[in-house]
Amino acid sequence: MLNWVFGNKRKAASATKKKKKATGPKPSYERAREIADKGTVEERQKLAQHEDLEPEILYYFATDPAVEVRLEVAENVGTPLQADLILAKDPDEKVRRELATKIGRLVPELTEEENERLVDMAMEVIEILAQDELPRVRAIVAEELKLATNVPKKIIRNLADDLEEIVSVPVLEYSPLLSELDLLEIIEKGLKGERLLAVARRQDITEPVVDAVVADKDPEVATVVLDNETAAISEATFDLLVDIAEADEECRKSIVYRADLPVRVILRIAEFVNAALMETLLARNAHQKEAVDQIRRTVRKRIEKGELAGDDLPFETASERAEREFQEGKLDEDRLNKALDDHDNAYARYALQLLAGVKEETGSTILNSRSAKAVVALAWKANVSMKTAERLQDQVCRITSEKLLRAKPDGGYPLAKDDLEWYLDSFLSE
Repeated sequence: MLNWVFGNKRKAASATKKKKKATGPKPSYERAREIADKGTVEERQKLAQHEDLEPEILYYFATDPAVEVRLEVAENVGTPLQADLILAKDPDEKVRRELATKIGRLVPELTEEENERLVDMAMEVIEILAQDELPRVRAIVAEELKLATNVPKKIIRNLADDLEEIVSVPVLEYSPLLSELDLLEIIEKGLKGERLLAVARRQDITEPVVDAVVADKDPEVATVVLDNETAAISEATFDLLVDIAEADEECRKSIVYRADLPVRVILRIAEFVNAALMETLLARNAHQKEAVDQIRRTVRKRIEKGELAGDDLPFETASERAEREFQEGKLDEDRLNKALDDHDNAYARYALQLLAGVKEETGSTILNSRSAKAVVALAWKANVSMKTAERLQDQVCRITSEKLLRAKPDGGYPLAKDDLEWYLDSFLSE
C-alpha cells in the first residue's frame, strides 16, 4: 500500500521532455533520511533532484521551508502526485509555475490503461493550477493542455473563458475539446481582440462560427478568417466580407488571395480593387474562363469611367507580358525575381507556368493549392533555384512560414526528384 500511496508509477514520458539532471549516485535510504531531517539547504536541494528518490522523502520535501528545495520537488518527474497536490497550493509562484509545466506535460499522455486513482489525482492537480490566482501559472497550464483530448472539458472551458489573453488564446485557437456550441457561447459573451482572432485562426471552423466571428465587421478579424483556408465561409458571409474588404486595404488583399471564392464574389471584388490586385484576381482565377471574361469587361468599364486612371494599369495584362517575353527569349529566373522584387505577383505566376511548361489552368491550380510541396515541385519543373522557390511560396502563394519549405544547407531542393515528379504528376493527371 505504501508503494501505491507514494509510488513513482508515472511521468516516464514526461522525463524525456526535460533534460535529466546529473546529480551523481543516490545516497542510501538512511543517509537520505538524515539529510532530509538535518541537512543544509544545499544538501536537501541536491537530494531532491534524484528522480529515483524514495517517494516518501520527496513527499516530505514538498513542505520544506526552503523554496529552493520545493522547486526541485516540483520539477522532479519522480515526485508522487500526493506531493504535487501540496505543491499546487505552494505560496511561491515559481514553485507553482514549475509544477504547472511538469504536470501539464504529464496529463495529455495519460491513457485509459492508467490507474483510475492516478488519473483522478493528476486531474485534481491540474484543476487547482488551472484556477491559480496568477495568470502566468494558468497560462502554462493552457499552453500545455491546448491540444489535449483527455482532460475534463470543464477545465478547458474555464481556460477558454479566462479574461487573460495569455491564458485563453492558446486554448481558443487549438483545443479540440471546444465544440461549435462552446465557441458560439464564448463569442456571444462579447469576445474581442486577440481572443476573437484566436477563434478566427482555428482549423476547420464551421460556417456558424465564422458568421459569429465576423459579425462585428472588424477588418482585422475578417482578414484572419480569409487567410484561414480551412474556415468554412457561407455565400452570405462572403458578401459581408466583400463589404469589409472594400473599405480596408489588408482585407482586400486577403480576399483576392482566397481560393474558394464564388464567381459572383469575384465579380464584386473586381468592382473596387486596384490595378495590381485586379491582375492578381485574374491570375488566380484564370481557370474560370467565364469569370475572367466578365472581369475583363469590368476592367474596360472602369477604365472608361476613369476609376483605374491613377493605378497605372498596364496596356498589356500580366499574362500577355509574360507570354511576349517568353516568346522573345527574355523570360528566365532573373526576370522572375525582378517581378518578385517589384511585387508583380500576377506576372510571376504566369512566368513560372511558362518556364515550367504547364497549362495555365494546371499552374493556377497548383499555385492556389497552398501546398508548399506542390509549389516547390512547379518551381523545380521551371528549373529555378530553391531560393526563388522560397520566395514564390511566401510572396505569390502566401504559404505560412511554419509550412514553407526551405532550401537544404547547400541551397538545394529539400525533396527528392521522385517526390517532386510525383507531386507534379498528381496535378497534371487531374
